[in-house]
Amino acid sequence: MHFDDVVGSQFVARDPAGTAVVRLELREDHHGVHGFVHGGVLCTLAHQSAGAATYARCRQGEEAVMVGMQVNFVKASWSGALESRSEVVRQGGKTSLVETRIYGDDGELRATATSTFLILQRALRPAP
Repeated sequence: MHFDDVVGSQFVARDPAGTAVVRLELREDHHGVHGFVHGGVLCTLAHQSAGAATYARCRQGEEAVMVGMQVNFVKASWSGALESRSEVVRQGGKTSLVETRIYGDDGELRATATSTFLILQRALRPAP
């Protein structure tokens, strides 16, 4: 089982131009101690859609690794669904800059994120 399976998110769309959408139907186990959806859930959605948008722009054999993310939480969520929409703002030979907006199923903004990815020219391998 992969982490995406544990979270329960679904990759809805990915476009070669560098956009991606990830959707999550919220469950009780997504909530934190304060009763609303944990911020880590929103960070995960932002990471997933930003990564998918970046990979959509990668060439054959390239890998992308997130090296930074700034998240701003705008409004809490308790139930329903969240949709994370990402777009590559700029992708050069070594880095990719991605903007993400996460919305509730009511259409209201829940969080924004800006992510930076390092583009590698070879596949990642575990250390020996």
